[in-house]
Amino acid sequence: MDTLLLIRERYSTLSAVEKRIADYVFECGEAILEMSSQEVSKKLGSSSASLVRFSRKLGYDGFSQFKQKLSAAYAMHAEDDRYYDEVSDAETPLSIKNKLKVRINHMVETTNTALSDETMISVVSCLDKVEVIFVFGIGASAIVAQDIFQKFSRIGKQVYFLQDTHLLVSSLSVQKDQAAFIGISMKGETKEVIELANVVKSMQVPMIAITSNEKSTLGQLSDYVLHSISGEDFQMRTAATMSLMAHLYVGDILFYMYVSEHFEQSYRNLQKTSQAIKALGQD
Repeated sequence: MDTLLLIRERYSTLSAVEKRIADYVFECGEAILEMSSQEVSKKLGSSSASLVRFSRKLGYDGFSQFKQKLSAAYAMHAEDDRYYDEVSDAETPLSIKNKLKVRINHMVETTNTALSDETMISVVSCLDKVEVIFVFGIGASAIVAQDIFQKFSRIGKQVYFLQDTHLLVSSLSVQKDQAAFIGISMKGETKEVIELANVVKSMQVPMIAITSNEKSTLGQLSDYVLHSISGEDFQMRTAATMSLMAHLYVGDILFYMYVSEHFEQSYRNLQKTSQAIKALGQD
């Protein structure tokens, strides 16, 4: 794994001294590659032994090997940087494939870092306690809502995916005591989603947000926030590609977590639905 990503992944397991070293690596950048262990120790007010322990905790023999791997990571990121540029008028199939590969990998890493395991477990527990799920999104987020509807329906969970908000609210009002609501919005400020979320809140229905911003209006209204980070910050996007993939990725994690908690039943229902679909193609 990329050393920089490895540090981020294992950051929560580091000691206070090791976290100080990790913070310095990100603050100092490539300059640390030219520094000896003694120089780094002096800057941090720690010891060379702390640097060795830090390096070994990441799986390296010592600080020298850590710097070698870190150098390779910086070289790789320098090569990848151009793939974060927006699509130009001189693309080739290969350059587009590389851009998407880099962006997808970046999206997965940033979402994995932001997405709380504890919150995901709590959401699965919430869905386990209700009989029906209502899911809603507008535009590209509607694709994610439909995907959640299809996946959970195939394992026997009752899901409503309705684009007509009046019909959705009507259906929710008569099932509110056994329902949960999932609202999807990248920035958490989509007008239709917020209007619906306010009604859901007034009904005291458990609400789950899939969004990039827990401090957004949707995030503040929700009981649980599942972070979906696209990793993009372009002034003009040609399409909501990464935000859509980030939403779908979080939806898939939620689905597989639920399946894992109800494995035998989910597996039986998947077999039933698969056989039913195959029967459609038979004479």
